[in-house]
Amino acid sequence: MAALLASSRSALSGIALLALLAAHPAAEAQSASARAESGSAEPAALCERAARQTLAAQGTAEVSFGAAPAFDASLSNDSQVALRGSGRARAASGARVFSYLCTVDLATREAVGLVLRDQAPAAAKAAPARPPAEPDLRELSPAACESSAAEALRRQWPRVSAISFDRSTRRFRQPAADVAELHGSGLALPAPGAPNTVFTFDCKIDPRDGWVLETSVSG
Repeated sequence: MAALLASSRSALSGIALLALLAAHPAAEAQSASARAESGSAEPAALCERAARQTLAAQGTAEVSFGAAPAFDASLSNDSQVALRGSGRARAASGARVFSYLCTVDLATREAVGLVLRDQAPAAAKAAPARPPAEPDLRELSPAACESSAAEALRRQWPRVSAISFDRSTRRFRQPAADVAELHGSGLALPAPGAPNTVFTFDCKIDPRDGWVLETSVSG
């Protein structure tokens, strides 16, 4: 009976030992991953320092980092931890957005690998074009334009008479904040005995004060 009990104890001990040996590799692997993740705070600082040094050597300043870097389990093992992060920096050419992949040796506590990649920032929406300032219609005088057009006709046709303007043909446009244009037409006798002749005029005005800047006629 005693021999049978001793044999049973021996068999149970052997089974327990085999189970322990089988579980050991998995536990060791899980422990390595846990150590890498739990100790990622220091590797993060090492990676950011390495990134700052690399960017400084490239003439970039004012480096800032976003959220905490992400642990990359596929590139990490029991002796090294890999982290992925991103940040922004100011360069002579403007703002620079970058991402990085960094490897830290857990034994020496040093960043042994760093890959920086520039990222194109999202295109900013173009600001809508500002429309020309609304003219102060109180300062716009068609009569001033028509008077200027009549003077231009007298220079073109020294003996002109019976100048009249057709109000229905007036067309106003404002291509810029400081320039407005008035277009119109009318009738005139270029000389005594000549037939009535249609003419057109174009007048440029400063909409801020109604000043006539330029007038041209054709006919």
